[in-house]
Amino acid sequence: MGIRNRIGWQEWLARLQGSPIDRNLLAYDTPLAEINELEDQLTALSDEDLRDRARALGRRARGGEPLDALRTALFALARESARRTIGLRPFDEQIVAGLALDRGRIVEMQTGEGKTLAAVMPAALNALAGDGVHILTFNDYLARRDAHWIGPIYQMLGLSVGFVQEGMNADQRRRAYESDITYVTAKEAGFDQLRDFLAMDAADTVHRGFHFALVDEADSLLIDEARVPLVIAGHVGREMSAAPHLATVVASLSAGLHFDTDEYGRDVELTEAGIERVEQALACDSLHDERNILLLTQLNCALHARVLLRRDVDYIVRDGRIQIVDEFTGRVVNDRHWPDGLQAALEAKEGLEPRPDGRILGSMTLQRFLRGYRRLCGMTGTASDAATELRSFYGVEVLVVPTHRPMIRIDRPDIVFTHREAKEAALIAEIGRTHASGRPVLVGTLTVEESERLAARLRSVGIVCDVLNAKNDEQEARIVACAGAFGAVTISTNMAGRGTDIRFGGDEETSRDQVASLGGLYVIGTNRHESRRVDLQLRGRAGRQGDPGESRFFLSFEDDLLARYGIQNLLHGRFAPGERDQPIDDPLVREEIARAQRIIEGQNFEVRKTLSRYSTVVEDQHRILMERREALLHGRELPDVWRTAAFERYAALVASSSEVEVERAERTVTLFHIDRVWREHLAYCAELREGIHLVSLGGIDPLSRFTTDVMSAFRSVEERIDTAVLETLPLVTIGAAGLDLGAAGIKGPSSTWTFLVNDDPFRNQVLLKLIGPGGPTIAIYASALLGPLFLLWGVVERFLRKTRGRRADPFRDS
Repeated sequence: MGIRNRIGWQEWLARLQGSPIDRNLLAYDTPLAEINELEDQLTALSDEDLRDRARALGRRARGGEPLDALRTALFALARESARRTIGLRPFDEQIVAGLALDRGRIVEMQTGEGKTLAAVMPAALNALAGDGVHILTFNDYLARRDAHWIGPIYQMLGLSVGFVQEGMNADQRRRAYESDITYVTAKEAGFDQLRDFLAMDAADTVHRGFHFALVDEADSLLIDEARVPLVIAGHVGREMSAAPHLATVVASLSAGLHFDTDEYGRDVELTEAGIERVEQALACDSLHDERNILLLTQLNCALHARVLLRRDVDYIVRDGRIQIVDEFTGRVVNDRHWPDGLQAALEAKEGLEPRPDGRILGSMTLQRFLRGYRRLCGMTGTASDAATELRSFYGVEVLVVPTHRPMIRIDRPDIVFTHREAKEAALIAEIGRTHASGRPVLVGTLTVEESERLAARLRSVGIVCDVLNAKNDEQEARIVACAGAFGAVTISTNMAGRGTDIRFGGDEETSRDQVASLGGLYVIGTNRHESRRVDLQLRGRAGRQGDPGESRFFLSFEDDLLARYGIQNLLHGRFAPGERDQPIDDPLVREEIARAQRIIEGQNFEVRKTLSRYSTVVEDQHRILMERREALLHGRELPDVWRTAAFERYAALVASSSEVEVERAERTVTLFHIDRVWREHLAYCAELREGIHLVSLGGIDPLSRFTTDVMSAFRSVEERIDTAVLETLPLVTIGAAGLDLGAAGIKGPSSTWTFLVNDDPFRNQVLLKLIGPGGPTIAIYASALLGPLFLLWGVVERFLRKTRGRRADPFRDS
């Protein structure tokens, strides 16, 4: 009998109804048995015999034999190679996970179950034909670590391994991508594609194709980061910005008098008094006059920067720069900017030297980049909660693989307090009691500010702790790896150190048995996140590979999530008494908090779908244009505008040089104008999206109008390119070195740089308004407005149906 999940009637019914989550592993029994049958035979071979078999498989793959026919032999060889080179033999569960990955699934494996090793087998199989495989890791550290650690397995199979890191030059990147297997973050791979799109010579490109991608921490990358636009910009000088002056004006406004925020803290707008105050300060007449549209946009950015974005929560200031803190990981994201002037507004708010915006030369979302692979699969510990979105956006399904050993981690019920001070006092006491026994504790916080506040309180009572947050993220792997040491206390922002094992007794496991006898790692969460998957990832730091462990969340009604949705106001009376130091021990409260979390997840899903609809049309246009550009760049298509539309001038140039040289010159000119016209089209689309929400005032769906206008504008792109190429012809001169394009102004930007746009819809009022009056709007605003009513109805319904049960001690026995 093969590997099995426990499947209840609810799971069977859900699958019959079309659920994207599959727990039935029956289809993997036969291939697993065939792989296992080869193990004794391969164990008896010498290393050289093993290499010979692997080389033979490679020749068969390059000869055109289907990979399906080679799968069993390759998986068996990879298992034996792993045993010999790094001393780890993949379990049957890892083999099943590898088979599912090769079938294009998103595999759910719990923390510590060996996802990195499971990826080796499908990666090696798909690399046999020589097309190249990309393993997309969570960060640069993991790309480098895994390439070095797993590399010997691939090398025994006759495959080369490379990795890409931020800061590598083009030659280093090219060599890494030429490897059979390349470990790289999606961000770096995407930026490299954007740079390739701007190359004027095929020799300057670094990628060699997008055939097979295996995504580690798939839910984070495919869902949470999917809408993040990758941007490449060029330096074209900087205009004087009004941001510093507007920051001064906004700083003089008073909350409640000059501006108000919505009930969820996601939007801010000026009151009538605020508009009057600003108009006087700026001497601009009416802010809403058409001539003041740009000024109004910049003012809104300044207001957002002051009111909605919080230092040490949403961003930090380091080395004279604004650095954004990712809401899902609690870590700084290098080179990420806010869009639409918001970055400049933040710089002005903090009194920093403004950084150059430049001109956007190319942009692409991670979702668009990932869809460019012919085959896509991934693995994570929390795929089930993202299964609907994964199928909706990528057409992939989730397969759940059970743990190798039964998971014995204890997930305790939440402890809920009326106010933050009571929660933190209980937290400090709980950590102190646990620490006194020597049991390691990992505390997951929501923000940098909170992590430092808790660390200070712990130190004030004599508890030494390590702090891992966005201000010292370069040390995260070392700190997290030691979080399981005897007596260790670690304070970390959510998911920091993701991908790094926490071992009992620390990195060297010197006190493993002692830690295990104390109950293993104790994980404490200090907030519920908008995504339940983030909470599950935090819990998953404990109880790896059948080890003991424990997790618990400490919450208060003053936490961001609960305060934003008014949970305290809904749970009045006996369910939410006045401020007190003791926790509220009531299952109803925990149920309603979970319900609020589900509502927010639904809102976020709808917003992501809407944003995807806006970007899809532009990205499809980009793909069409880049296909032409690549064909020209690599010589698959010849430029022919000069020859067909201005033959006499073309012939004169050919007579003075050569047909090859003229063809090369026209290719360069055409590539230049493709890039220029696309930049202009991108700028038009961004400008259009900025104001398209206004059409909803006339009852028009903004998405439909945006799509119509963008498609209309794109119809003229090809014609504009050809016209510009033709107009450049008379400016081409003949010099001593041949054809000279200098007089035609054919030159690239003086410098380029890349960054990510933090396109956070809940802190950008324009993006919310983009959703318009139909479709997703109903789901989003119904959730937002009716959500509290649903919560209240749930309270009443359960109160009528349930008797109030026992009141146990909310804290576990020490």
